Amino acid sequence: MDGLVVDGAKSVFKFICSRIITVSKYEENVVELREEYANLTTKKMAIEEDVTLAKLEEKVPKPQVYEWLSKVSRAEDDVRSVLETADQYANGRDSKMMHRWAVAKKLNAVRELNSVSFDSVAPERSSPMKAVVEMAVPPLVGQGPASDLKQLLEILNRDDVRRIAVWGKGGIGKTTLVKNLNNELRVSSQNSFDIVIWVQGSSSVDLNTIQSQIAKRIHLKVDPGDTTHVIASRILRRLKLRRKTLLILDDVWEKIDLDAVGVPSWDPCCTILLTTRSREVCRDMAVDVPFQLNLMNEEDAWNLFVQSAGPVLDSNCIESAARKIVAGFNGLPLAIKTLGNSMRDRPQIQLWQNAHLMWRCSSPLFKNIEKEIFGTLATSYYSLPRKILKQCFLFCSLYPASCSIDVGELIQCWVSDGLINENQSVEKAYYDGVASVEYLKDSCLLDHDSEGTVKMHDIFRDLAILLSQSQELSYGFHTQSDHPFYQMPNKFSKRVSFVRCGIKKLPEFPVYSQLTVLFLQGNPIQKIPDGFFYNLISLRVLNLSDTRITSLPQSFLCLCELRSLFLRNCSIKNLPSLDSLCKLLVLDLSSTRIKALPKGFGCLHSLRQLNLSGTPVLNKIVAGSISGLSSLETLDISKSNI
Repeated sequence: MDGLVVDGAKSVFKFICSRIITVSKYEENVVELREEYANLTTKKMAIEEDVTLAKLEEKVPKPQVYEWLSKVSRAEDDVRSVLETADQYANGRDSKMMHRWAVAKKLNAVRELNSVSFDSVAPERSSPMKAVVEMAVPPLVGQGPASDLKQLLEILNRDDVRRIAVWGKGGIGKTTLVKNLNNELRVSSQNSFDIVIWVQGSSSVDLNTIQSQIAKRIHLKVDPGDTTHVIASRILRRLKLRRKTLLILDDVWEKIDLDAVGVPSWDPCCTILLTTRSREVCRDMAVDVPFQLNLMNEEDAWNLFVQSAGPVLDSNCIESAARKIVAGFNGLPLAIKTLGNSMRDRPQIQLWQNAHLMWRCSSPLFKNIEKEIFGTLATSYYSLPRKILKQCFLFCSLYPASCSIDVGELIQCWVSDGLINENQSVEKAYYDGVASVEYLKDSCLLDHDSEGTVKMHDIFRDLAILLSQSQELSYGFHTQSDHPFYQMPNKFSKRVSFVRCGIKKLPEFPVYSQLTVLFLQGNPIQKIPDGFFYNLISLRVLNLSDTRITSLPQSFLCLCELRSLFLRNCSIKNLPSLDSLCKLLVLDLSSTRIKALPKGFGCLHSLRQLNLSGTPVLNKIVAGSISGLSSLETLDISKSNI
């Protein structure tokens, strides 16, 4: 019993001594109390933020957390009062013993609150939100796509970039690249995003669809009656609580108002990555870096085909035929992969030798080609905003595959065919035409070639031909360019192309009352039948360039609707009187053997563009022939004999 009394006395003594020591360190206690109080305030703010985030994620914070926050709030008021009194004593008044005890007491209380920690502020209601959701996607094939992925990762890590667009033609691999990027961020140690949100777009996507995808990804409950404005506010609050978010918008066809969606797109906490077929969308979305994907090089294209077609290519006789097929796709991954899959496990050499022809003819062997390739690419065509632009695109299919198309001549044809208003100056019409060309280029339906020229990818030309033959379209395009002549157009054809078809003798055309465009350039035609043009009286564009004709028949004079006549690089020496062609706008006689301008030439009062360049034997121009061309705006007589 005596021992217990002694031990108790010792404990009391030690407690009193510790209190005395604590009280005696008054100045040190005040300094430490300020530091502990500051730490407690910071900790409280962090816990409150975690609580807010938990609530937004439909979680219920733990009671212990609320209890701790309540204690902190009460302690804050007491500590502020104690520190204010300490400031008064520091200004000349001696501190009282009771105040010394109060400082020591609050210091111990704040220390105790700071020592509390929580593993989480709220239990998980469902599976935890993953930073990156892995996506099913085939791996990238080839050095080109691997290099694109590396560059894209580097761009994402730049602090000065907020919006990035991966753009290029349909089927070029934009989605495949970005899905691989998403999966790379899942395992990369350099990933600085604490959440990656994938939103799947389409040509008809709306704000509600985008918001619902984002809400689902961030576990935000949306009630049926919530307006887009309410949902946007909740999405904004949720995303701004994140340290750094990457929002991926795949397959964007038009400008998306990210503010209306609720995305803090200009905030440092959020980066936007979108894929699109349109350069115009890149501008409308004000992207910092438009990252254009290019077609595959020959080696990468072959490797992708090998992966798709499989072991059947091990046969040497098949490999040779397969390489020709791949070369015909000009590096478009969608076409390469689709045809490779169609030819998988088909060892018959005859199929491989004819595959490059059969798949374009809708052979039953390739029943999925039209849907998988052309169905995908046709969306770019149908998304063109105006009917005229659609016709301008289809018009380009009149030129041969892989042909360099002169933009100036193309625009002349568009004007003459009525696709561009002809009742304006050459300069204004040219600007309108260039705007259409640029729009088609921005939509990845036309490609830049050399200066002043464009070209159409072979697959997109095939698409244009398929679309022009569709029952739904009535534009009347018929083309056999670069193929031996074998089929006459039907009576409803409006635009016909037989460029480089090896035609030596023109067949007799029946009555084509609707035909407005006829391309015959590049054929070894020596003579045009006398009555050939009597059945083509609606013709507005006629191209006989690079033929061997030396004259035009008398029936030519019945073409009263003709707007453009191209005789470039012909063997023609003489022209009949052209005074009946009162609507002619363009006449190209460059690089011909013409000796004199015909009688009545000065009556071409509508003629605006005349090309006489490279005419070494032109030595006679009747007085008034040129001065009578009252509408003439462009005259080229370079390298002529004039």
